[in-house]
Amino acid sequence: MKAVLFDLDGTILDSEKIYLIFWMESARQLGFSLSREEALKVRSCDPSISRGIIEQATGVPGSYDQIRALRKQLMTAYWKDHVPELKPGVVEFLDRIHKLPLQKAIVTTADPAEKLPMLRRYGIADYFDRIVSVKDVKRGKPYPDIYIFACEQLGLDPGECVAIEDAPNGVKSAYDAGVHVIMVPDLSKPDEELLKMCRTVSRIDLISNSDLL
Repeated sequence: MKAVLFDLDGTILDSEKIYLIFWMESARQLGFSLSREEALKVRSCDPSISRGIIEQATGVPGSYDQIRALRKQLMTAYWKDHVPELKPGVVEFLDRIHKLPLQKAIVTTADPAEKLPMLRRYGIADYFDRIVSVKDVKRGKPYPDIYIFACEQLGLDPGECVAIEDAPNGVKSAYDAGVHVIMVPDLSKPDEELLKMCRTVSRIDLISNSDLL
């Protein structure tokens, strides 16, 4: 392996639970019912897929755009006064692998302009050589585009990279791009199909150097 590609929300930042809350709260405020299971499916998910999930749940065409717009509005206000905690073991893990001969990049569906200040606040922004976001590609996770693009930017073959992901959509994106995957489950555990896509499933602080090299 020549590079480690990190998902951001739910892997580095303990923020997925916040997105989950605001997806459901936005639906509630607009008079729709959205279950936890349905909200979990749209984590790090391309709008072309999320739209179908949300509108099937609500039974209302156009409800996805309404809920998503309100969710973004509520979360923008929330992030002005709150910063998500780092996931346990992240700093120790980054410190440990800092001297390994590996490039390190973030591959995220989030807006870097919003999240980069959070990484700087915790003093970990400089650990990463590059940040690749969904803004760089036409399709987000679970499509492989973002991981393919990240590997191209690093000048590496996908088979020379390992991704660390917390959610099913991210795991599928990396796997379909040809990237090796380590899953660090956050809000949901992997099913049998997902386990077949993973090199290993672990807590981030328990990932060994041999898992990366």
